[in-house]
Amino acid sequence: MQVFERGSDSSAARLLFVHGWQGDHTVWEGVINALGPQYRCVAVDLPGFGASRDAGGPYTLERFAAGLLEVIEERALAPVVVVGHSMGAKIALRLAIDAPEAVSSLVLIAPVPATPADFSEKGAAGLRATCGDPEAARKWLRRLFAGEPDPHALELVCAAAAQTPRDAGLESFESWSNADLSEAVRAMTAPAVVVAPESDNPEMQEQKVAALLPNARFVVLPGAGHYAMLEQPAEIAKILSWV
Repeated sequence: MQVFERGSDSSAARLLFVHGWQGDHTVWEGVINALGPQYRCVAVDLPGFGASRDAGGPYTLERFAAGLLEVIEERALAPVVVVGHSMGAKIALRLAIDAPEAVSSLVLIAPVPATPADFSEKGAAGLRATCGDPEAARKWLRRLFAGEPDPHALELVCAAAAQTPRDAGLESFESWSNADLSEAVRAMTAPAVVVAPESDNPEMQEQKVAALLPNARFVVLPGAGHYAMLEQPAEIAKILSWV
């Protein structure tokens, strides 16, 4: 797993950033730039994505979480604040379930459900069709922004999707969309902030993520879409200062 770091080992706050489906670490650059020197920021490219695209499978929540724990242990990050976007939020939950001592708190941005996603047959087929098809992925990704996307932001997410191998995209989709973490999540004690972009699906994110967590704060972010950290990096950085 490729790891990208900024900040000193002596920094008081440690943050581990986990990207979403068909993404990579570059989605966090604006947020990391907006944070001060008191933060040690570690971002990863999950196996099958970004600079880790040639890593072999399996491409599952369990494998991703185990890899994150290795990063935490190798770099002496524990206990760390885990910041996850979309699929990355569900990976963060899996990590906190499997290794609670390694996680101090969670920030879940536009999270997918902790329950199975329950897509319609057509919806699931449409998402699978984006894997390995850059044009289909571009059409899908464009719709995930609030309004007309910034060209640089759109190109960034499209480039990440374009370099994701089809098999990694498909296998990871089946893993996160079918996994049911709801029972284990209800037993978690780690503090969490669930950030629901206004133009994404805040109702689902409240009901199927925040409401399941015993110690969660739920925040709706006005004027933001699924890629809130690209649209409003300073606001996301401000939220990170809470934890």
